[in-house]
Amino acid sequence: MAKSANTFPSISPVPFPQARAAALRVLTAPGLAGRVYLQGGLVPWVAFGRDSGRPHGDVDVSVRLVDMPTVRAWLASEGLYNSALDSLNLGCNESRGDFGVHALIDGVLVSFCPFRFEGCNLRQRNAALAATDGFDALLEAVVPGVAERDLFEMRVLPDGTVVGCATLESVRAAKVASGRDKDAHDVAEIDRIGCDPARYARVAAAYAAMRIECVTHGE
Repeated sequence: MAKSANTFPSISPVPFPQARAAALRVLTAPGLAGRVYLQGGLVPWVAFGRDSGRPHGDVDVSVRLVDMPTVRAWLASEGLYNSALDSLNLGCNESRGDFGVHALIDGVLVSFCPFRFEGCNLRQRNAALAATDGFDALLEAVVPGVAERDLFEMRVLPDGTVVGCATLESVRAAKVASGRDKDAHDVAEIDRIGCDPARYARVAAAYAAMRIECVTHGE
């Protein structure tokens, strides 16, 4: 049964093992495996089996726009769907465009963010929600001149599990573009692992040209 729209517990950062477990629950779920891609600072740590040693506020997952109904169906089947955390239900979303859905999974906030390609332009959507951010807003990032194969891949984890995730190059480029101090630890881990210089140059150039639009927002 779906959770009530007006009940949502406060969220605090969680230890890496808890964030990793929630991420893998999603990435390996029947119906979602191969359709969802782990994003953000968890990627290098999950991909190479090391503990980040830091708390994680959430788990970011990219999903093709056409696969969002499958995500919502899975959340509902697991009793994890909360209508208050669905961008489709925001008061400011009069057009009911799909900007993703959030869910609390095993005590971890997981954000399912839809993407699509228009030629070589990536369009990645996300929603800020009053329940989690203090305000409602629909956001769309456009990353020009980038190939899907440079952004997403299937990766074999140390235990043999195969999951979808962002490439190390795209994670590093996104974190460098954001310029946040908290990302330095994850960037250092990617640099320890090493990444493809040619792919990184392509992705970094694309992220440097990225633009983010606030499509609409609440009062």
